[in-house]
Amino acid sequence: MNLLPDHAPAGPGTCPGHARRFDDWAASYDLSPLQTVLYGPVHDAVLRYARQHVPHPGMILDVGCGTGRLPARLASAYDQARVVGIDASTGMIQNAATTTVPRRSRYAAAMAERLPFADAVFDLVVATLSVAHWRDKAAGLAQISRVMTPDGALVAAGPSAARPFPPMTRRARRSRSWLAGELPALIAACGLQVERVEPIASVATIADTVMVAARAPAGAAATRPARRGTTAVRPVPGP
Repeated sequence: MNLLPDHAPAGPGTCPGHARRFDDWAASYDLSPLQTVLYGPVHDAVLRYARQHVPHPGMILDVGCGTGRLPARLASAYDQARVVGIDASTGMIQNAATTTVPRRSRYAAAMAERLPFADAVFDLVVATLSVAHWRDKAAGLAQISRVMTPDGALVAAGPSAARPFPPMTRRARRSRSWLAGELPALIAACGLQVERVEPIASVATIADTVMVAARAPAGAAATRPARRGTTAVRPVPGP
């Protein structure tokens, strides 16, 4: 099943202007020491929880996938699944498409608030650290809810209210109260059932980061309507 080509660019005006700073960062992103002390351990926590609670997903989506490090790990951990990564930064997506093994992985430049997928496609959705940079968190979570299958799972991670993670801290500080206090409520408001909220202890010396896990009610896909302006991209049979 091929939802997207190896690198599917977004349509005109899809990605916000602030994504350009991530375009500039893309070339050196994987060389940052934060990969070892922050991003990698957060990915470890999310992947560990997913493996324990979502053993056999068929379709996986990473919202804010950066250069594709977590999608690559997901594809390796779930050898029967198809993995799709989206990011608002075209530079990040180009990096992901050229440096990761394309087997069962696809990438597209797109915003969380305008996911280019049909309803009820993904059994597992992950969103790590990028959530703090979404322009409209409620809209992004509503889109995630829309594309999740009944009984599908969301595992999200990001900075808590106490101490935002190091990069792009000015934007994080402007909305620093949202994640620890508001994210579970925002997730619940879009029709998902919050199952766990816990700190990620492995990065506690660097940043106060939390993981929030939620699940779509069984049989609820039809009750989560698509938001206006959503492009429905139907999956088509592949080889």
